[in-house]
Amino acid sequence: MLNNIAGGVSRMIRNVVINHPNTLECQVFRRSVLRTSDTVSGGMPTIGGLGVLSAEDEHDIEYEHVGNGFALPAEQFSASSLVDRGDATYQSGDERQYLIEPEAIEGDDGFRIKKNDVIYLILGDSVRLALEIVSIQAGVNMSPYPSGYVCNRRAELDLLPEPEEVAP
Repeated sequence: MLNNIAGGVSRMIRNVVINHPNTLECQVFRRSVLRTSDTVSGGMPTIGGLGVLSAEDEHDIEYEHVGNGFALPAEQFSASSLVDRGDATYQSGDERQYLIEPEAIEGDDGFRIKKNDVIYLILGDSVRLALEIVSIQAGVNMSPYPSGYVCNRRAELDLLPEPEEVAP
């Protein structure tokens, strides 16, 4: 019975994110490790005999397109933390909060957004701004958890149009 509440909240959040006028289209990319294991059996690479659990510290990686979705900035709906004296709010300039929903539901050719995924916000025809998911937050403390995402800017991954040269 309690699962119905969180499931209903998740469906409502999905509808709001997809239909909100401030929602941006986005593309989701995930890192994959290109380095292979040195052992005869193959498999995941190792570092000093330990198996690599994530691609976070690898330098030989590539980004694979996972799917498309919708991203709604949610910073204005969350509380900000106060400074030590309690007389002003502290907003981190690099950290942004988003509600992100895949185009398709997870069971129907959809995907689950994970930590360290890179999100490209699509602005116009040729501008894509990169964000990396650094934390996943639960808005409701009941399973299935409706998720919000804390993202950091990744300006070095932005896709911008080449500037046109002006003739002298």
